Amino acid sequence: MKKIIFKNQEQQVEILYQKEISKISESFPEHGKMFFVCDERVLEKNPQMNKLLNENVYLVKSPEKEKDLQSTIRILKFLKDNGCNRNDHLIAIGGGATTDLGGFASSIYMRGINLIIIPTSLLGQVDASVGGKTGVNFESYKNLVGSFFNPKKVIVCTNFLESLDEQEYLNGLAEILKHAIITSDNDVDTLLKNIEKITSRDNDFLEEQTKRSIEIKTKIVTEDFLEAEQRKFLNFGHTFAHGIESINQNNPILHGHAVIIGMKMALEFSYQEKFLDEESFTKSKNLLNSFKYNLSDIELDADKILSAMELDKKNDGNGINLVLLKKIGVPFLSKSNEPNKILKFLINFIDNFE
Repeated sequence: MKKIIFKNQEQQVEILYQKEISKISESFPEHGKMFFVCDERVLEKNPQMNKLLNENVYLVKSPEKEKDLQSTIRILKFLKDNGCNRNDHLIAIGGGATTDLGGFASSIYMRGINLIIIPTSLLGQVDASVGGKTGVNFESYKNLVGSFFNPKKVIVCTNFLESLDEQEYLNGLAEILKHAIITSDNDVDTLLKNIEKITSRDNDFLEEQTKRSIEIKTKIVTEDFLEAEQRKFLNFGHTFAHGIESINQNNPILHGHAVIIGMKMALEFSYQEKFLDEESFTKSKNLLNSFKYNLSDIELDADKILSAMELDKKNDGNGINLVLLKKIGVPFLSKSNEPNKILKFLINFIDNFE
């Protein structure tokens, strides 16, 4: 087992790397009761996990659909009814939606109890589990209600990734691609040179890139925990993506798939506005196009996407905030007060989208 310790807001967070699922319990706390919020499908795909749990288990059957205030209230009642107190631990096991939901409940129950996250999806391991953001959807808007709340521990085990289907795996890969694009040419080149290892899920390379992605996000989050400036760069492609996710609420789509389209939009818009040089534009597009994302069932409607973007929580009331790119490794914040320009761009992008 390998351990990384970093500090956020004077709080210490342990990131533990465990090779085998059966040994995860070695990292469980020695004192206090444990309460589990777990994606039911994780237990079905990894039955050995059942041996690690106790009787205090709240099962999440459909994480994306249940990531809301109603489910949060049910978890709070589960904790109260089973005698959870402030010295106990909520252990959230699952993908990003489950850890967001469990993390949010943990942050508000008794004003905050100990949180441990065991991310079982690639998206959860490289994105949702690191950074202290928790939250749930409200009405048709993504993560509109939430908090900044650090876990005490994040336990990463890449063995979980073996049971993911192709699209679930690609869902998390989108964040690795994003981290590379906003960080350096070297990170992008490493991924481009190892497409086969990525698609075949080479365990050594995947662990290396998971650690690299967590390292990139951890560095940014440590320097700007409350998202005053630099942390906003992690939202590259996300304003477009959250707009896409919001209009697909009735038929929920994978977050990473929306992010892939959102990054393509951000690249195209950056290039169209003459911020982004052609070499970086072409290389970044080639990276995003190297994987077989199934985007066929995603609704893309320019007017609806723009309306959702205008209500994005990252805006400050004076326009739409976008993270764009000057070159690979050089993201920047841009504010647009021209909704008609964005609408025209969206219409053109969608008309030519394949």
